[in-house]
Amino acid sequence: FHPLVEKTVYGATFTFEGLDSFRIRSERPVAYMVMRDRFDHFLTEKARRAGTDVRENERVVAVEEGLDGVRVRTALGEYESRYLIGADGVNGVVARALRMVPERITALCLEGEVQVRTNPADLEDEVRIEFGAIPFGYGWVFPKGDHLSLGVGGLREKIRNPREYYDEFLVDQELLADITSEKRQGWAIPIFAGGRDPIATRRASLVGDAAALVDPFLGEGIYYAVRSGQLAALAIAEAADGTGDVRAYQDLVEAELYPEFRAARKMALFLYGFPRIGYEILKRRRAFVERYFDALRGEASYEELWRELRATAGLDLLRSLWPAPAERDVGRHYDRVASRYDSRFGLWRELVAAGAWSHLERLLPECVRDGARVLDAGTGTGGAIESLLRHASPGEVMGVDLSMGMLRMARRKIKDPRVKFDVQDITRLSYPDRSFDVVLSTWTLETLPDPRQAVREFLRLIKDDGYVIYTFSSRPAAGLDRAYASLLERAYQGSLRWHLLGKDERPYHGCPRSRLTTFARGLATAVVLRKCCSVDAPDTPCLSGPIGDQGRE
Repeated sequence: FHPLVEKTVYGATFTFEGLDSFRIRSERPVAYMVMRDRFDHFLTEKARRAGTDVRENERVVAVEEGLDGVRVRTALGEYESRYLIGADGVNGVVARALRMVPERITALCLEGEVQVRTNPADLEDEVRIEFGAIPFGYGWVFPKGDHLSLGVGGLREKIRNPREYYDEFLVDQELLADITSEKRQGWAIPIFAGGRDPIATRRASLVGDAAALVDPFLGEGIYYAVRSGQLAALAIAEAADGTGDVRAYQDLVEAELYPEFRAARKMALFLYGFPRIGYEILKRRRAFVERYFDALRGEASYEELWRELRATAGLDLLRSLWPAPAERDVGRHYDRVASRYDSRFGLWRELVAAGAWSHLERLLPECVRDGARVLDAGTGTGGAIESLLRHASPGEVMGVDLSMGMLRMARRKIKDPRVKFDVQDITRLSYPDRSFDVVLSTWTLETLPDPRQAVREFLRLIKDDGYVIYTFSSRPAAGLDRAYASLLERAYQGSLRWHLLGKDERPYHGCPRSRLTTFARGLATAVVLRKCCSVDAPDTPCLSGPIGDQGRE
């Protein structure tokens, strides 16, 4: 089959909700990419050369089994044979006519064959596998000869409408803007569900999808279609020499394939049922992924993999239940509220933050020069980036947040190719010193145990003529305003996981180059800092002289 191979795969990049990722590469081939139509044609021609009389474009309409053979009626005529192999797929006529309907779990997938302007470098000889974004399933990007094959698949009762997940997957994989042509096709996949039903009679047997012989973990069926066909041929050869009964085929399948499927099904229930934990296991246990590569090569079994996974799964589950560090706890909270954050925050923005937002939007064209590199720290659902793109012309924008859920919402809304997203803790950012022209942060500092540490990071990252601009929810000094602030804080505590910053907590440095403006009677504050500022000594004059373009202050 080597002439059919369009790409040889040596590794994979695994992603979680299109954000976090890790990569594993092997020295030996892991898989071979082929086009299904070319593969089918290849098998058909081999069958012809072996002496098979292939009748194409002839629809089967009925099947009857007798004591001595099988009669098949098509739209063009009738055929009789001693034995019949039903390889007619998930909704095939053979299974229904002979009352063999194997129990199955139906998965739905939507696949696209797409041309892109430039193939991503990692997809030359690797694949991408996505966890978390598709309920009880996964997404994939496979390299082919001159295009990419990509798609999403999951259990029917979970995924319901694959188109929605497919479109989001294109955005998550940052491929949408590069697609020049696309051909989509949907499939129903009959996943193995236990193997309790017959897949053979005296004179007939079901193979491949018709027998629900599909890997419950990956949804892969080509290997098992070929292998079950070989087993059916063995059973027919034995029956022809003896009993005439091909039900021994069922025993062969139960002995060779069912144990693998049952182990694969347990793996699927665990890794897809707990996708975040499953992803973290794969990320942490690289040796397990290498063993899975061995299984794809035929050098290890699902039974062996399940034993290895089961040996550590309990510990991994307990670790996931252990109290998380404060920053991870905040991230998980915002994951949970991400889908309804905008609706809940909208009232706060209207009642309290409107003045600060308007002030921020006036600052953006002043502080963000054309082509600037901007970091939005604590992106949330992307409100600040939307304002930035409306009021300025940055060259590159990086949005970071601790919550994958919030970033997914931002990515759905913002499809500008200048904008990238990443999961990071804004108090420990990975970027080098002086790598941004502007650092922007809105309504994030009040969610942190140490807001000053975040602003120290912002100041580290801006260039010598750069700007740090941030807004936060603040606590008025006294009186009725302070009492009103306390009521608001309690009202939003469950949704926002925050606290209003008092004067002693707020990160600021008072100097001629900085600005602090309050709004809504002290409930909202906007700050502009420059490179010379230090939030560790808020009242100490700057030690350095004038820097940058002071005319823009």
